[in-house]
Amino acid sequence: MRSSMEAFLQRRPGNDTAFVPLMETLAARVGGMSYQSMSDDPTHWCSNLAKTGGLLEASGLVLGFDNTLLAEACGAKIQWQDDQPFISELGNVPATTEAIKGRLQTVLEALGRLCRTAHNDFACIAAMTGPVSLLAQLNTRGDRTDVPKQTAVMLAQTLCNQRPDLLLFREGPALCAGDIGLPQRKLFNPLCNVARYFNIPTAIYLQGYTAETLHTIDKLKMDFYLFGETENAAIPDPLWFSALAERVNGIGIALPFADVTDT
Repeated sequence: MRSSMEAFLQRRPGNDTAFVPLMETLAARVGGMSYQSMSDDPTHWCSNLAKTGGLLEASGLVLGFDNTLLAEACGAKIQWQDDQPFISELGNVPATTEAIKGRLQTVLEALGRLCRTAHNDFACIAAMTGPVSLLAQLNTRGDRTDVPKQTAVMLAQTLCNQRPDLLLFREGPALCAGDIGLPQRKLFNPLCNVARYFNIPTAIYLQGYTAETLHTIDKLKMDFYLFGETENAAIPDPLWFSALAERVNGIGIALPFADVTDT
């Protein structure tokens, strides 16, 4: 199962297409518990992901894709509705040294377990909110951005220290508001430098983009680019990526998980 994702990351042809479902909420149900409960328990988070990955014959397991985790560590207040977390209000951003706690600490412990126990069967992918989306979530500007940026760098370092196969940044419409250039690169560069120090490839998962976004997205200098739904909540035409594919190392396109057989 791991081999197809390994081939993708090593930029060589594989026998099968890599299948990497975003399935943490599904994994909780497979484990007979809520996602809220699972996100407080590193043992169950790891074991439920591995069990579900085996059932689905996945090539890789993504841990930490929840885009409220880093915002919560940066002071945002979280509420739960229908077993999904959302940001209810902003709070005071704590010092960087105080950020790794609560659910974020659980992510780190679960990732460590996953990389130790499931690495032979699955590619282990550590996900975190990208810096542009994080600052938009926290509504931070100017001098107030320093602590969240430092916290993101510290999280990237701590994730990479667990030795995942890939560090994945989750970004959304905030990154797609205009052309991507030097301001965005300045936010990503420290995070990518951390990954390079650990010799771990980087990827960005992007939602809420347009065809025009693809003209400048590769300025971020990621190793891989993965795309979810477009600005109109649609699955993109693969032809959108023809030009980009000639300039970057690898591209992935997300499919609606409930309708994999139809896409």
